[in-house]
Amino acid sequence: MNPEEFGKILEEATLGSHQALERIFELYDPLISKHCRIDGKIDEDLKQYILIHIALNISKFDI
Repeated sequence: MNPEEFGKILEEATLGSHQALERIFELYDPLISKHCRIDGKIDEDLKQYILIHIALNISKFDI
């Protein structure tokens, strides 16, 4: 994905597109999962907490 495509997806996500938000989640899933590991296992509650906060706050991104 090139920077222009990412910028378009991010802009759509900040404007409320559920499909664009899901794409952002897909792109960042490896990073989010990496930071949700406790004792080598993914903590699904922590992952869900992070995803909820991304969804609630993505509209605040300044593009």
